[in-house]
Amino acid sequence: MLGRYRDTVRHLSDPAGRTLFRLRMRPNHLTVIGLVISLFAAGAFIAGHLRSASLLLIAAGLCDLLDGSLARASGQVTAFGAFLDSVIDRYSDLVVLLGIVVLLARTPNARGALVAMAGVVGSVMVSYTKARAESIGVDCTVGMMERPERLLCLIAGAMFDLLEPALWILAVLSNVTALQRILFTRRAMSESPMLRTRLAIPLAVLLAMATTAAADTFRPPRMPAPETERAWAQAIVALQEGDPAPVIAEFTEPALRSAIGDHLRLILADALARNGDVAAARAAALAVADRHKDSRLAPRALLTAATLAMAADDDTGAQTLLVRLLDAYPDARETPEALYLLGQTAEARGQRDNAAHVYRQLMVLAPTTGWADGAADRLIALAAAGTPVPPLTLAQRVDRAERLLRGGVPKTAADEAERIVEEARDPSLLVRALRVIADGAQRLGRHETAAKALGLAIPRVPAEQQNALRLEQARLLLRAGKRERAMEILARVAGGGAEPDAAEALWMQGRALEDAQRPGEAASVYRGLATRYPRREVAGGALWRLGWNAYLSGRYAEAAEQWTKLDATGNRAWKLPALYWRARATEDSRGRTHAAPLYAQVLAEAPRSYYGVLALRRVEGTPLGPRPAVVTLPADPAEAVADDPGFARVDLLRRLGLVEDALEELADVVEQASGDTVRLYGFSGAYVRDERYHMALRIFRRHFTTLAASDDPALPRAFWEMLYPFGWRDDVTAAAQRTGLDPFLVAAVVREESSYYPRAVSRTGARGLMQLQPSTARPMAEHRGLAFAGGELLDDPRSNIDMGTAFLAGLLKEFKDPRLALAAYNAGPARLRSWWSTRRTSDVEAFVEQIPFDETRLYVKRVMLSWDEYRRVYGGATGAATSEPSPAASARPR
Repeated sequence: MLGRYRDTVRHLSDPAGRTLFRLRMRPNHLTVIGLVISLFAAGAFIAGHLRSASLLLIAAGLCDLLDGSLARASGQVTAFGAFLDSVIDRYSDLVVLLGIVVLLARTPNARGALVAMAGVVGSVMVSYTKARAESIGVDCTVGMMERPERLLCLIAGAMFDLLEPALWILAVLSNVTALQRILFTRRAMSESPMLRTRLAIPLAVLLAMATTAAADTFRPPRMPAPETERAWAQAIVALQEGDPAPVIAEFTEPALRSAIGDHLRLILADALARNGDVAAARAAALAVADRHKDSRLAPRALLTAATLAMAADDDTGAQTLLVRLLDAYPDARETPEALYLLGQTAEARGQRDNAAHVYRQLMVLAPTTGWADGAADRLIALAAAGTPVPPLTLAQRVDRAERLLRGGVPKTAADEAERIVEEARDPSLLVRALRVIADGAQRLGRHETAAKALGLAIPRVPAEQQNALRLEQARLLLRAGKRERAMEILARVAGGGAEPDAAEALWMQGRALEDAQRPGEAASVYRGLATRYPRREVAGGALWRLGWNAYLSGRYAEAAEQWTKLDATGNRAWKLPALYWRARATEDSRGRTHAAPLYAQVLAEAPRSYYGVLALRRVEGTPLGPRPAVVTLPADPAEAVADDPGFARVDLLRRLGLVEDALEELADVVEQASGDTVRLYGFSGAYVRDERYHMALRIFRRHFTTLAASDDPALPRAFWEMLYPFGWRDDVTAAAQRTGLDPFLVAAVVREESSYYPRAVSRTGARGLMQLQPSTARPMAEHRGLAFAGGELLDDPRSNIDMGTAFLAGLLKEFKDPRLALAAYNAGPARLRSWWSTRRTSDVEAFVEQIPFDETRLYVKRVMLSWDEYRRVYGGATGAATSEPSPAASARPR
């Protein structure tokens, strides 16, 4: 009965199987461990310790559950393994039930013992009837009392001291299940002459052969021999140079059964098509979809097969393949092209109405693609030829506008949504359209327009959603400079909203008052927030700002008190900042000796964090030792994935020169390894090896931040070099030397701006390694005599580094302090000048904490930490963590 949930259970248990595999466990180990635990459970039953027996049965059941997961994770699913597992399960069942028989016989409880014996008979017969039915070709899985149900029944009975009722249920239902299987098998044999007894032996032989074949399919494919691998690589190179013959000769059946058979089949299809054998090419492509349904190449293979069918004038066959693709893989990247080709095949077959329907669907689902443009042209042509082409419905137009927005075309999306608003009467469609207008306007920097759209949407949404929209509206109005209107909205939400919305409204009020240079009023709001909603995260922010209000006014003891309260809340987001600045306030009021224990706490928490580095510079004497890491990483990242079957496939693709395919496969493997720190470390090494630093950093930032902050000396050098990559080192060093900058500062800026991805593009249009705005870079390019080429120059790493470094050097020359120069680099020099002119402190370290933009404030902290780390990792003795990053770092700007 529970067998119907097998796939769900596997989905939940397979991650545990992968963990056990990394611990060098093997499926047969778990199987035998489960038997040993069952023996102990039988002993517990005999001794009368029912609850202990139930816990042991749970452990045995987990072993039985996880041995299959471990087999799948390690690629060790074999016929013998399944046989051994089945035999051990029978032993486990029998010893447990016999232990219960002994218990009840000793009690004495003759009736209970007889019931337990009936349970033994029923359990044996359930398994026996299934095995005998399968031996004559009947798949017999009917019945409600299979092994999981029997195990759960015994666990519940023992746990709740209801053993005899549980035994009655087990005995009756297991024997009923055996009877069901007898009747089911009789009916199956009577309905099919091929299953008569006289064919039992030949069918048993065939079944054994099929089982062997199935076991072969589960056995992990072997890696090719080195000479075979070289031949494959040479064949692929030849195909890329225009010669398909080597691929056709080399990619025979053994190659197609390899670990990368799906890739090789698709390459073979390409070679056959180039060689003029369209039918064979189509069959090879179709085999990918048939044999590798879960492969990421399956949609592409179906599209290839459909294209080849169209080339052979088989529009019916192409149509069938395209429909199959769209049904099986609706979210595949090939969907837009498949829809367009489906429309083409419909036109070719004279199905013009169907073609128009498909083209309209394409315009809705993928409006930002070239295929949608082609569909629009075809709709015009069909309409001109007399085919009725109805306009898109309002619902379809809203869908299209939302996809235009997601596709990065905010103006077109907002324009379409504005037309929908004029026509729509359905409130739900109207709200969706207004949402598109608001989001599109916000992306275009039209914050007041976005706020107006939200204002129109608010009365049309359910009451419980209105305050969240009001908060968003107020945030947009503040960005548009409409502070008074925003404050009115915030006051309304703070006075009548639910706790989460009211707390957020008070927080926004306080920040707005601070921005308006009204610190006294802001402090009053913050105190109210911290008092009314002490458990909200923004209450921590309120205590943080109250501390700063006191600190900037010279009331250091009061500031330390507020930050002590903040630390006591246990809010992780504020813990390190509160600890460090509490130490600073204590130092300013009572001296460094009294602050030293607080600095030590910061170092104990996260020595390699921004605040840890600052604290270390203020600690006299030897700092505390680093915290031991919670995981051990090998010196060579490749060792972490040496036994990983998924990575073996990735690495083979890479060795064959199929680097882009390998990286796509690696993305899938990384997703499946989420939470597995060691494997993720190994996969990051693979990204770095191919200079995909941004992908490695994505993994590290998500999974290794806490580990890096621990500063454990056992962390290998490769860990730090992946966390702080130094790509284009010669270009960075040369540009830094020309401008008089520290190359490690430039390296840190590149890391935080683009993660060393040369084609990075921000939402605001900044491009390249150092994320330069075209308006900033164009005059610099002209000054250097470089062709700007519409911004393409910014994608060139050397040019981007050269101009970005020069721009940073100019900012440092103006602002003197690197932290101020970095703030200007991120937010713009004009904003930094404005912030500095209205500053409440000339202590740059404290000023950084007052930067109004969260993005800029965090950016400065990240770059400063990275700068220190680059000096430590790559600078040798000159990069000691206790040294200041630069003499200018502590200078006061003019």
